[in-house]
Amino acid sequence: MKIAILLVLLATSALGASKSCPGGTLASAQTATGASADTVTAKGNPALTVQAITSAGTATVQLEISCDGTAWAQVENSPMSITTTASLAKSVLSPTCQYRANVTACSSCSVTVLFSCS
Repeated sequence: MKIAILLVLLATSALGASKSCPGGTLASAQTATGASADTVTAKGNPALTVQAITSAGTATVQLEISCDGTAWAQVENSPMSITTTASLAKSVLSPTCQYRANVTACSSCSVTVLFSCS
């Protein structure tokens, strides 16, 4: 009887474990248009959030996805138009493949793009 209870407790703990990928930076103080050199793979996480911040000027940042690592496509409704000291964030539920940030417009900008998985 004690063994059966122990097995149930072990199984319950393993199934209830909280797993997430670490947060980080995709672009840091980027001052020109172009895609971030870094990407994030959030597969297996419930959500991915990307936050774009500019400390100077104005910028447009869009989130892009690639399932083969070479062909990139815009994530629907992802372009974020930000102005000095402002930030915007976009979330993707049930993310798959790889993601990157692409600064598509920059006027005297300095863009930092952060990500976090949950």
